Amino acid sequence: MDALVIIPFILFLVVICTAIAERINVPYPLLLVIAGLLVGFVPTLPNWHPPSEIVLPLFLPPILFAAARLISWQDIRNNILEITLLAFVLVVTSAIGMAFSLHALAPIFSLSTAFVLGSIISPTDSISATSILNKMNTKQRLVRSLEIESLFNDAVSITLYNMAVFFVFTGSIRLTSFTHTLIPEAIGGIAIGLLLSFFTNIIVNNFLKNSENELPIIMSFILAYVAYLFAEHIGASGVLSVVAAGLFHTHTERIITARTRLAEQASWNTYIFFLNGVIFIVIGLQFPVYLQVVKNIPVTQLIYFSLLTIAIILAFRIIWVILLALLSHLFAKYELIGKNATLYNWRDVIISSCSGMRGLVSLALAIALPLQISSTINFPNRNLIVFLTIIVILFTVVVQGLALPFIVKWLGVTKHAHLVLQETNRAYRLITERAIAHIELLEEEKKLTSTIAKKLVDNYYESRLLHFNLAQQAHVNAHDLSFEAEKWLSKILNYERILLHEMLQRGEISQEVYMRIIHKIDRDEVGFASYN
Repeated sequence: MDALVIIPFILFLVVICTAIAERINVPYPLLLVIAGLLVGFVPTLPNWHPPSEIVLPLFLPPILFAAARLISWQDIRNNILEITLLAFVLVVTSAIGMAFSLHALAPIFSLSTAFVLGSIISPTDSISATSILNKMNTKQRLVRSLEIESLFNDAVSITLYNMAVFFVFTGSIRLTSFTHTLIPEAIGGIAIGLLLSFFTNIIVNNFLKNSENELPIIMSFILAYVAYLFAEHIGASGVLSVVAAGLFHTHTERIITARTRLAEQASWNTYIFFLNGVIFIVIGLQFPVYLQVVKNIPVTQLIYFSLLTIAIILAFRIIWVILLALLSHLFAKYELIGKNATLYNWRDVIISSCSGMRGLVSLALAIALPLQISSTINFPNRNLIVFLTIIVILFTVVVQGLALPFIVKWLGVTKHAHLVLQETNRAYRLITERAIAHIELLEEEKKLTSTIAKKLVDNYYESRLLHFNLAQQAHVNAHDLSFEAEKWLSKILNYERILLHEMLQRGEISQEVYMRIIHKIDRDEVGFASYN
């Protein structure tokens, strides 16, 4: 079926499944994968198999860029141990360990093809895990470390993948070539990403700084794709280029107007939701296809290969997360890491061990495998490798995704949201009080010339401070008080919208006036909202 028909059908599934997931309180990636599975098994329903060469360039740059925008350099410094052990060492040892273990326990796999499979399923995808952990209100440091791990392990796995495929084609490999390849690619990718983001910053600062249109937003989308594609074109790491560009782009976001910044965040949230939804649906769609392709292999062997692959990949993650926990405490004891670094306790070890879901990168690398290594020789075990990759993705997303909420509840680590709110309240009150003091300083220096304008600003800040004082008097959380006030204001503003619509219907105001006031009411409601 034509892609123009299939893709809207997939988007419809994304919307429906996500709405159902919110209603029944289930992580949306889980329901999307299941929906894709069901659709894939029905012959009369549409199916879509994206061309392998467009999967990574289309989906990966914006997803990495959006994640990097929300991470600071301080986060990277605080999680340098996790980046080293989980995003680098774990990926390498998982791929190599998979190669030797699978080759020894399943001789149908040569060492080279087992290495290919290991490199494909070694990178994690944090989307499923973090959506669950955020919903369960687990501590943000653990969630953030999973996001950072997922950002950097893609670059390592793609380099390993290229080496493994070369191993299959030539029959030989030099492990020293890994470091000789990875280091220049990494340095080149980071340099390109920073350079492109720096030039974007100059353009926005000089030409689009006060722009109220969509041009700064479009620039951010262009930056994500150009950083990846240009780096890949010259042989550098596209992944690290996008991550570096996204990290530096936070400087650009500070110089654009508040309205543009809010619109940019909304645009990115919508686009990433759309991409993730399509990815998880497509993952489910692929399974029935490759199940048919490997039907010549006995079912018992498929089950054995699947269980063996899952067991190996889980074992390596558990071992390395335990090692990370031990080293984090050891390094902290001797002050080898910063005081804000994440220290893993036994509960964190269990949660992190169960949060190694696989996703986009694994699927894209699997379906991008060459069909042949020569004009007469097919790529060995290609279909089986793709099938096992999909099995690992389905197991980690569905089985671990279902188990993780129960594990989090069992461990009793679901009560960290109030700590974040307390810290947010303290910081928000502090900047409010300092802003009020700064207004008085400006008045003393005669920099506020309009008394009426100053009064309007005073009223705004006094209302911000008032809700803290009222909350303290009522012995309630300031956030809870704001949330209750939001509900009341929403009802009143809805009444205003009804009145305004009636005035439009009676011809008392024009459509233009109606839209202007509606937009003002919408901004008032959004502006009154508390931080969530």
